[in-house]
Amino acid sequence: MAKTNAFKIAELIRAITFDVDNDEIVTSKAIQSKNKKTGGTTYTATTEVALDTFAHASFRAARYVIAMDEGTNFHSTEVMLVHDGSTVTMTQYGTLKDTNLATFDADISGDNVRLLITPASANSTIVKFDRTVVDA
Repeated sequence: MAKTNAFKIAELIRAITFDVDNDEIVTSKAIQSKNKKTGGTTYTATTEVALDTFAHASFRAARYVIAMDEGTNFHSTEVMLVHDGSTVTMTQYGTLKDTNLATFDADISGDNVRLLITPASANSTIVKFDRTVVDA
């Protein structure tokens, strides 16, 4: 069922407060803009898939903070990438892990840059990320 604009506005008002003491707007909802995105999914196979994509004509570079868990195993890393319209250059750094839960790669497919992930296990692996992109 489609949500009315009045419902959407009521939800927005309900989720936003103003912290007078700290002069901050506070929300209980995730905020996304054209340059920021939060996402995640659960993988149950060891095949390479696109964790995220963005239009290469719109954005030149991206930074990802990625957190993963598989049972009691945890893995976190940052990925930076930049492209020239046909080739993606990527680096991974700041990796913290007790078990290697995935490997990462990046490419251009059609109009999109793709951040690719290959989970290390067919067990349920939860992957969450925050992405920031820079305009082209």
